[in-house]
Amino acid sequence: MININDKIVIRGMKKSDLEEALKLWRISFNVGFSTKFDTKEILIKYLDRNPELSSIACTKNDKIVGALMCGHDGRRGSIYHTSVYNEYRNKGIGRMMEQRSLEELKKIGINTGFLFVNVNNPGSKKFWQSIGWSVISDIKYLYKEF
Repeated sequence: MININDKIVIRGMKKSDLEEALKLWRISFNVGFSTKFDTKEILIKYLDRNPELSSIACTKNDKIVGALMCGHDGRRGSIYHTSVYNEYRNKGIGRMMEQRSLEELKKIGINTGFLFVNVNNPGSKKFWQSIGWSVISDIKYLYKEF
């Protein structure tokens, strides 16, 4: 658990946090968020498969202000759905959630990873690059529903 000026706490995401996290992600990602694949039930399974890896930022009274979904495939970590409410941005919260999740990945022997950024959100790309993530220009992810 990480405290930011005794006002914000960064901790592992719990299943009970999912309703509020989903609300935040829907607001932040708008059309870029899949309500078909990112349901509470599916994300509970994801948290069960990846315990302690996802992070939540909350106030002392447990109001969620940021959420980061993190997991792994056994070789590499992945970060999805990172968001902080507008009024809490530029306070280091995104970075602290990232650090917490990466530390949890390291504990289980995962030392490399990917994150997913919507190309329609240039601020997101700029943020992640500012904290050390690199764009891999010669790799393009493909997607298929089945």
